Formats: sequence, structure tokens, C-alpha cells
Amino acid sequence: MSTFYIVRHGQSIANSQIMQGAMIDTPLTTTGQAQAHKTAAKLSQHNFTQVFASPLLRAAQTAQIIVPKATITYDWRLREFDYGLWDGQKTTQLWREYAQFFDKNHNLLPGSQEYSHGETHSQAKARLLSFFDETTQKLPQDAQVLLVSHGYTIKLIVDIILGIDNLTALDEPTNAGITRIEWTSQSHTLKYFNR
Repeated sequence: MSTFYIVRHGQSIANSQIMQGAMIDTPLTTTGQAQAHKTAAKLSQHNFTQVFASPLLRAAQTAQIIVPKATITYDWRLREFDYGLWDGQKTTQLWREYAQFFDKNHNLLPGSQEYSHGETHSQAKARLLSFFDETTQKLPQDAQVLLVSHGYTIKLIVDIILGIDNLTALDEPTNAGITRIEWTSQSHTLKYFNR
């Protein structure tokens, strides 16, 4: 059984202003760096077998702060959801113009890719399943793994595990929040979310 400690990146420059998906690559803010250091302290007792991160700068920087001496494997499958043409657009404008694709908490609803030409939930979950299936086959028994990724991507990972198929039932984890899962070839278990 492999245990994954999945961390959302710290606050980035674009977090509160624009739709920041797979095509937007901004660094951490000073606040984001502090959040990553706080998470590093929470995880300091763990001796990670392996560390994976999205190659996007905000996730890469977060991983480097949490485990500065570790070798980090960057995997494109861990990148943020691809919002297509909406990437880089002001979130308030998108919420207004495409209100039918956002709930009252601004969670993205299915079907938006018809307008954004971005990824579907099925496409994103397929790449994530590919990552977990491939990775867990190579890891030693009882591996402890740090994985640094993105808010919407982490929601999709939790959806794979719980099979809720309703992403509005789950808000994105907070910046530098920790989610823990256990993964075997037979089962996938959510141990906790967004601590």
C-alpha cells in the first residue's frame, strides 16, 4: 500500500484574480511561501520514499520548500485542470458571463469545455489514474509519497477515490492544505482532506 500526502501549492500571484489552469504559470507570493513553510513543518516527521510535483512553477516551488534536499520528479499528469480559453481570464468576469457553469460557491460545473475548449473531467481523471496506477506499481511496499499539485486536480483525485461524480460537493483545498490517500491495486482510500 502506498500512502500519498497530497499538497496543494501555496498562494500564487494569480490565485485570487484569474482562472489559473494548466497554461498559466505564476510563482508563489510571499504568503504562498509562508504557507509552504508551515506545511513543511507539519510534514517534517515524514521520511518520504519519493516526491512528485506538477511542473508548473507554483507547485514546483512549493515542493522545493517542503523538501529542499529531496529529488523531485515532475510529472505533467499532475498539472492543473486545463481551462482552455478561460485560462488567464478574470474569474469575476467568467462567473458573470458563464454563470450557468458555476455554482454559488464558484465551483466549476460540467459542460464548460463546450465554451472554453478545455479539458473534460473524464480526460483529466484518465491522466491522473494513469499516474497513480503507473507510480504505485513501481513504488516499494508501504511507500510514503509527497505529491504537490493543484486545487482542482486534487478535487478530481478525491472524486476518483470516492466516486461522487459531483465536484460541487467538494470545495477546492486551501493553499498548502494536505490531503492523505492510500492506494493499492485493489483499493483507493481517502484518509483525510485539506488539513
